[in-house]
Amino acid sequence: MASHISRIDAQQEVLRTENDILKHRVSSQEDTIKGLKDENEQFKSHEFTFEQVKDSQHLLNYYTGFASTLMFMACFNFLKPAAEVMRTWKGSQTTSDTVERHGSKPGSKAKLSLLNQFFLVMVRLRLGLGEVDLAYRFCVSQSTVSRLTITWTNMMYYKFHQLPIWLSRRKIDKLMPPCFKLWYPTTRTVIDCTEFFINTPSLLSRQCGTWSAYKNHNTVKVLIGIAPHGHVNFVSDVYEGSISDKAITEQSGLLDLLQEGDSVMADKGFDIKDMLLAHKVRLNIPPFKRGDQQMTPDALMTTKKIAGVRIHVERKMQRIKCFRILAGEIDNSLFGSIQQLIFVCAMLTNFEGDLVA
Repeated sequence: MASHISRIDAQQEVLRTENDILKHRVSSQEDTIKGLKDENEQFKSHEFTFEQVKDSQHLLNYYTGFASTLMFMACFNFLKPAAEVMRTWKGSQTTSDTVERHGSKPGSKAKLSLLNQFFLVMVRLRLGLGEVDLAYRFCVSQSTVSRLTITWTNMMYYKFHQLPIWLSRRKIDKLMPPCFKLWYPTTRTVIDCTEFFINTPSLLSRQCGTWSAYKNHNTVKVLIGIAPHGHVNFVSDVYEGSISDKAITEQSGLLDLLQEGDSVMADKGFDIKDMLLAHKVRLNIPPFKRGDQQMTPDALMTTKKIAGVRIHVERKMQRIKCFRILAGEIDNSLFGSIQQLIFVCAMLTNFEGDLVA
């Protein structure tokens, strides 16, 4: 009997020891969970959101380019219906098994709201911040930043293409600023080409095609048209940097939009007078200086008048290049979306207000 009681006491002692060990483990796990919760709260505390800048016009303009919360929300609300059903880009494939719909899995919840996704993409476009930087700021993965940038850019490209940016002759006349109305009242668009640096392509044929003698670098080139009141009204497809201004004008589709009696303003490098005359459209460019001959007073006056109104085009081009994702060499990861990027950045400048009063 005594030995049986001793065995029971020993077993109880073992159980008490095991219980103490389990209690210690549970306590340790609770401390770990508490520590993780604290870290999670600290992590959340630095998360960058639209809420943090929406009440500051200065910060909102700095991070996104929008002049006001009203304009930011107007653009977002225009895009929101498409954003709610858009497919998230997951790679170079475009088949349905490589993409997923926003919130498509039952019970799934996106890390970022649609509003903050749009905010993230706008910060990426405006400031050109790297994916690692934005991943840390918004508390998401680097791959999420990459996917959101490409997904939203493609969706905005599609939606902005639905906007009627090529205004009617009547609308152009109604919005015509005094400086144009006085000297160049038939102007339909003011055109210029702009180039964007790219990394040297691996294919030799692409290296030659994208080499720009003017920029001394590999580039892509776009023809942009600005309405007299300062809004972008034409953006061509992207062409290799070696293409001439004349060729890009001919191939871009711009000529098909012009009407008899219109006039186009351009820089003196645009040798397109005959091309426009065939459509009964006039070209206004600064006069050429021939050799050592001095320009006549009339030619000087024409140069001055054209320069006075063309300066607004230069300002618009600068607004487009204020989207720093286009500054320097465009990242290789974005090269497949370069057409969309340039078009979207150009369209976003139309939310910034008129250039010409």
